[in-house]
Amino acid sequence: MFRQVRDEVLERTRNLQEPHTYGSLSGVPFYLAGPAQGQDRLPEADPVLAWASLRPQEEEQLAALATQGDTRSMVGLAYRRLNAASGDFRPAEAVELFTRAAEAGSPVAEFELGKLYEKGIGVDPDPARALELYRQSAAQEFPDALNDLGYLYFQGGLGLPVDRRRALAYFERAADQRHPEAQFNFAALVDDGLVPGKGPQDAAKYLYAALRSGNANVLDILETRSDMFKLETRKALQALLRENDFYDQGIDGQFGEGTRRGLRRAYGQEE
Repeated sequence: MFRQVRDEVLERTRNLQEPHTYGSLSGVPFYLAGPAQGQDRLPEADPVLAWASLRPQEEEQLAALATQGDTRSMVGLAYRRLNAASGDFRPAEAVELFTRAAEAGSPVAEFELGKLYEKGIGVDPDPARALELYRQSAAQEFPDALNDLGYLYFQGGLGLPVDRRRALAYFERAADQRHPEAQFNFAALVDDGLVPGKGPQDAAKYLYAALRSGNANVLDILETRSDMFKLETRKALQALLRENDFYDQGIDGQFGEGTRRGLRRAYGQEE
């Protein structure tokens, strides 16, 4: 970015002004997900499709960084190798890349590698290894791993015994890491009275946070199936919407057009 700014200033001033940068920036790369002007927004909900949208010359840069040990570049390349819709589908190579990144301590790679071992993609299925990787990732508070372990303990998956207490603890940790699905699911569990010490105000807080994350599924459910939540939870959510200037009507728990408009505004839709 600095180099492009320098070039543009030189061009606009006909080489009369040349910016110089001073500082101590590290060599750690960061990837910005926002689209440039005229570009479509990346499908950030699906990392395989998002990384598949890179141009060939950008993949060369990723490969160079991965060679230097950058785990995020390894993960990006691995996602590209999992794109079955392209001629670049090489799951065994994805396993190798995720493994290198996981061994270097990447919680994202640990989680994604666990999924491959669970499903048997690019490697023989190994539920025990998948569970081990999920736990390693969750130990670093990676929200996807926390949420998935919550499901596994709640339903008894991958050979685990059903343990609702442990499942709730994982769901809460994922929700507190701002994982939208975990926030919504934990709110539903609180609303059902399954979480000791928490009530409608807590359920509404997690619903509001999930809505503010920009999760379209949460908005859809709250607009069309709000009656899945108890009246007191719906009232508490209306109160939060009003407190944050998204809603200015009564607190009655009835999600009419006024409340739905407030939900859309909190989600980020401007009318």
